[in-house]
Amino acid sequence: MIYPFILAPIIGFFFGSLPFAWIIVKLVTGKDVRNEGSGSVSTRNTVRTAGYSWAALTMSLDITKGFLGTLLTRYFFFSSLTSLEPVNLDLLAALCGIAVFAGHCWMPWMKFQGGKGFAALSGVMIVINPWGILVWWGSLLIWLIIIRYSGVAGIMATASVATTYTIFYLVGQFSTLNGTYWHTWPIMVFAWGCTILIIIRMIPDFIGMRNGDIKPWKGIKVGQWMR
Repeated sequence: MIYPFILAPIIGFFFGSLPFAWIIVKLVTGKDVRNEGSGSVSTRNTVRTAGYSWAALTMSLDITKGFLGTLLTRYFFFSSLTSLEPVNLDLLAALCGIAVFAGHCWMPWMKFQGGKGFAALSGVMIVINPWGILVWWGSLLIWLIIIRYSGVAGIMATASVATTYTIFYLVGQFSTLNGTYWHTWPIMVFAWGCTILIIIRMIPDFIGMRNGDIKPWKGIKVGQWMR
């Protein structure tokens, strides 16, 4: 049965591509968020354009779309298909999660502009493996202090999650946890897939860093989100 493995990424991409930053900024200010600040359809650009309160709402909605798309795919849309083994449902969730991330990075309604997908990724990880959220946000702060570039720190934080999920999988192979949801190989595939996608998404930023257009952070100050 192939069609669930085709539908799951389509569902995920649709959820991920919902442009909440664009919608909120448009309703609140009348502006197109793509023409403001960095031009990204993201929480950070909503801070610049509409302020912290509306950015908090944007972030909450982006987390929700990642959570809801993956939850419905894993536990509702295909759970009644008796031909699918649990590991196949895990794979459907992983494919959906990767597509949520991709959908947020490249929104077709926004001429394939988008954000970096970090809030949507957090929502997906609530379903995939919540430990990943702690690892991602914790390591993000550490990498920001070391690297000073938020995008690169995001890549390193995502790779840290992928490494954590790989450890979960390997531990599961040699313990009674083998086969349980958090310890199956599709969860590892999800994290490494997202790591590859964020590297691709960051290519324009790498060019901007090389040209000096993107500056490193000077300390961990929330006020830098306004610049």
